[in-house]
Amino acid sequence: MSYSIRSRSSCRICKSAQLKIILEFPDMPFTDDFVSQEQKGTEFTAPIRIFWCESCNTVQTLHDVDVTDYYEDYQYSVGASTTASAFMDAISTSVIKKYFNSAKSTRVLEVGSGDGAQLAAFQKLGCEVLGYEPSKLLCDAAESRGVSSIKGLFDEHSISKLPPSFRQADIVMLSYTFDHLPDPRGFLHTLRSVVNQQKGILIIEIHDLEKIINRKEYCLFEHEHSIYLTRLTALALMEQEGYVVIDFDIVPEAIRRANSLIVVATPKDSMWSSHKIKEIRMDGFSGYPFYAKQAKEIQEGIQNLEKFIDRMTSMGKRIAGYGAGGRGVMTLAAITNAQRLTYLVDKKPKRPGI
Repeated sequence: MSYSIRSRSSCRICKSAQLKIILEFPDMPFTDDFVSQEQKGTEFTAPIRIFWCESCNTVQTLHDVDVTDYYEDYQYSVGASTTASAFMDAISTSVIKKYFNSAKSTRVLEVGSGDGAQLAAFQKLGCEVLGYEPSKLLCDAAESRGVSSIKGLFDEHSISKLPPSFRQADIVMLSYTFDHLPDPRGFLHTLRSVVNQQKGILIIEIHDLEKIINRKEYCLFEHEHSIYLTRLTALALMEQEGYVVIDFDIVPEAIRRANSLIVVATPKDSMWSSHKIKEIRMDGFSGYPFYAKQAKEIQEGIQNLEKFIDRMTSMGKRIAGYGAGGRGVMTLAAITNAQRLTYLVDKKPKRPGI
């Protein structure tokens, strides 16, 4: 399968050309483009370069890969995870309890709805739900659990495909979908007419750049991700497109999924806008010297992993990696001696014989 790549010369958020590269990984694959042994060598690879914008402080990539075919066959799902299921139950219960008198007649639209697991949690409470998902396989999985889904990538033409009752949704949710969008501001602009202007809630779960940096999780720098936000840059982005952020703590940190930043926003003139978060303090996360230092430490960590593998295998030891999912793929793709691992173990292989 071939993919076309389009390069950008300006910031995805503010259109500034004042961008500085902070990290680069050569020849990286897609995180979930699993191939069989017979297909080895045919997988997509390209450099991943991470930039920081001097004008708006947003960390991002500046290349767009045409992923239409990739998402057609996308199989990523967390539905079998008890941790993820508990999280989905908690977030649906918390949102309804905090912002709505009753789940009955509350309409929930999820963009990038996957196998419908999150919508099923809302549905269980009594909400009316609808998913929007590009993968046919995942749409079929959602339908099998009683969650209706529209197949396709959500864009400015998608509103006309929504049934009339969902063109003013009470809750619009994106779970690890927003940071995949090539044009985040354009998406937010399109979504303004879909989120109920009087009482609507927008919930966006993304990877938290602050956690990525603190944990040195370089495996989350991916072709699929376009932007990497902190609470500060998320707040600024939402305000630019007519929303205000009203919560970052809709569920406790202890029950969130790994690396989860949850942004709860509402239209600026809604009944909830008075709950606007007015001030956030974050040390660091601005200025090129900060990001250059973090990038240096990440590269040193990669080199240390390579040295560990070389040292152990030269002593005759065998190394097995646990986790053959996206994080495992990107961790190994960034090192030069991954072939020295004997094998990988995974609780839930995506396909046999990958």
